[in-house]
Amino acid sequence: MNTRFLFVISLLIAMFAVWFYRNQGDLDSVINMSTTNIEYEAADILAVQTNEDGIAEYSLTADNLTHYSDQNFDKLVAMKLNWRPNNTQNVTVNADEAVMYHEQSKVVMTNNVLFSSQANDNGQVSKPPLKLVASELIGDLEQKKVFSNKPIKVTQSANSFESSKFVADMTTGDYEFSNVVVTFMPPARKDVPLF
Repeated sequence: MNTRFLFVISLLIAMFAVWFYRNQGDLDSVINMSTTNIEYEAADILAVQTNEDGIAEYSLTADNLTHYSDQNFDKLVAMKLNWRPNNTQNVTVNADEAVMYHEQSKVVMTNNVLFSSQANDNGQVSKPPLKLVASELIGDLEQKKVFSNKPIKVTQSANSFESSKFVADMTTGDYEFSNVVVTFMPPARKDVPLF
């Protein structure tokens, strides 16, 4: 084989290598690897808590759970909680997002929060079922209280009203409302002769 031909081919390969090296970009760029405070994530959550007798006190479902280790809290997406605070009452709480703070034993539920109580399986209840719609509800797990400092809408039986604050003691089943606004819509008036 001709050495000139090999020399020209090697020269072309060297020129292509130099051109490729110059146009490929900066080789010394630093890859930025930052740490995250997420310890773990899980999907399709189902949790059940039982009492000493083995009876389920609550069940919790969520689409997604993320645990943040630096502040020790969990963030739940599409949370649904079925809770039995006593033998005569069941409580259901739905929220688009919920954050559970482990240190304070507190749960903050936000975005489309629906709180509803109903009679238990045997149908006995001391108070009519309650349905509450709020933008935020806070649950204190140690004191077994649910409260909100933001406006809420309450429906109980055929009655409905709005309140600026709400506190519920889940142990006793007592509810407190502040600055209640009631809208009363009487039935349409009919002009009927009396005689």
